[in-house]
Amino acid sequence: MQDLPPIGGYEPIQWKRNLPTRGYRPSIYFWGIVGIMSFGFYRVYHMNDEQRELTRERNWARFHLQPLLTAEDDRNLVRRYLAELERQNLVKENLTPEARDKFEKELYNDKSKFRFPRYTAGTSPSESS
Repeated sequence: MQDLPPIGGYEPIQWKRNLPTRGYRPSIYFWGIVGIMSFGFYRVYHMNDEQRELTRERNWARFHLQPLLTAEDDRNLVRRYLAELERQNLVKENLTPEARDKFEKELYNDKSKFRFPRYTAGTSPSESS
């Protein structure tokens, strides 16, 4: 003899987990992230525009200040040249005539180029007097 199913059949088997849904629907997360990223790209775009404008303004300021900066550099060069001549005169005062002749001899045979004075680590003539 074989067992038969009960009349009306067996109860359905619960094979799905009955967990409550947590959080929002996935589409809400998607559109939230899209909105946040859109705002970020908007800010980056406007910040790039502002940086471009500041760079342009800085370049134009440099362009208009270039003659002033060149003149200041030329004045500094003349000041250093005159200070170097004054230092040479102070050194010449304390030399013997033979050493003075050797000191006054030109180092370069080529007179077509101007040799700019170098920075020296010493006191300026106005400080030593």
